[in-house]
Amino acid sequence: MNREQYLEYIDHFNHKRYDAVTSYFAPDVSVEYFSTPGDSTPARTLHGRQGFIDSYKALHEYVREALELGDFMVSEDRLFAELYTEFHCFKDYPNFLGRSLKKGEVAVMTNWVLYDLEGDKMKRIRIAHFRMHDPKTARL
Repeated sequence: MNREQYLEYIDHFNHKRYDAVTSYFAPDVSVEYFSTPGDSTPARTLHGRQGFIDSYKALHEYVREALELGDFMVSEDRLFAELYTEFHCFKDYPNFLGRSLKKGEVAVMTNWVLYDLEGDKMKRIRIAHFRMHDPKTARL
């Protein structure tokens, strides 16, 4: 996968084309999320394409999520992406990173994502939280 192909993947994600997003995944993909300090909810892992779709459809009932690619590195079997991510809340969300996000609020963060590639598909995805940003910096 090259940068242009990854940007297509991001475009599918930003426009909630879940089937197109998961076409980049191996059938048995796993998506592992970071744990949040102070949050009693354990880190979670999604399994399979449908697990991803179900989770993001549920999240996107509360927020509009937009990704922007920063740094990008790829080798034969690994891909690293720095993702600037905005969440624009349009319906009160009771459990956003261990706290509630109220309608009208915006959360902005940078996450690092490491993908294990198998052939031309994403097999294992690990998301690490790097930094929260001032919501006033939202631009997407």
